[in-house]
Amino acid sequence: MKKILIYLVLVSTIIINMYFMLYWQPQDENAAREVGVQETVAYSKPLYKINKEKALNQLSTDNKKELEKIIKKLSSFDIGKIKEYYEDTNDNEDLIEIFKLLKKRLTTEDYKKVEEISSSFLDIQEIDKRIKNN
Repeated sequence: MKKILIYLVLVSTIIINMYFMLYWQPQDENAAREVGVQETVAYSKPLYKINKEKALNQLSTDNKKELEKIIKKLSSFDIGKIKEYYEDTNDNEDLIEIFKLLKKRLTTEDYKKVEEISSSFLDIQEIDKRIKNN
């Protein structure tokens, strides 16, 4: 009886393997989905109103002092992160990350002052909208 059972298992295994090798044809993932591919192009609105390098030079001395006073309230790690984001090439995403960090670490009053000072060279409404969407 044991030999018959082993024989049946072996024969069924051989038959299944033969089917897979000779007849079975897996479908390509793209063909199986049969979904039309649509390209979407995202045109993001620039967040800088003027050139990034000219932005800080445009600030008045009072505004620069106010920003320095607010930034000194942050930890050295946070300041390092802000510098890293600012120097990176992906301007829009990094600017969003800077404002997320500022919003998290600063008081509401200080954050509003940063927004007010930055509004002369940044699109603050667009930044807030993107922060809320993320």
